[in-house]
Amino acid sequence: MQMFPKSRTGAAKLAPLLMIVSFLAMAGFLYWMSGYEAPEVDSDETDTVSEDGLNEVPFDDFVLETQSYMGEEITLRQVEVNSKVGDRLFWTMLPGNSPYLVHISEEALADSVEVFANLRVDITGSVMALSDSVLDVWTEAEILGSEGDRLQVLYALDKGDYFQILRFEIEDEDEGGSGDDVSGESG
Repeated sequence: MQMFPKSRTGAAKLAPLLMIVSFLAMAGFLYWMSGYEAPEVDSDETDTVSEDGLNEVPFDDFVLETQSYMGEEITLRQVEVNSKVGDRLFWTMLPGNSPYLVHISEEALADSVEVFANLRVDITGSVMALSDSVLDVWTEAEILGSEGDRLQVLYALDKGDYFQILRFEIEDEDEGGSGDDVSGESG
């Protein structure tokens, strides 16, 4: 007893028709795909230039890839000072409770602004490479005043970079959040 008939005549007659339908379906799909344009993603969409001419980068975007801003002068808003290391360094937190080192340059130090824990600051500067030689320079310049300070900063070597502040302003919440510009520039 045979389950299937031996004649394949019906299948042979449908084969050319199925092949033509397949080719037409594939041609239609390719035509449809040729008209499809992927949405454009402009990496500068999130970076805005303020009326002051500052390249503002949202802190949430900055923390995703800090090294992509290496050497570029940017402004970060509402950066929280978590703890200080000496008078010229402080830590801020990246997502995942990962500390990130921030250095106050000589230029910004001339602003005579005191930075303390839990303060939120708007900072302008750039990302710089961090190495043992930079730590040696900071030790010689007494930026790292003690061996404890140097040990804290050694943790940042794994990250490989730090943010160097050129100028900053402190948001004064008592004045409606307008902030005082403390850029150190005289005019």
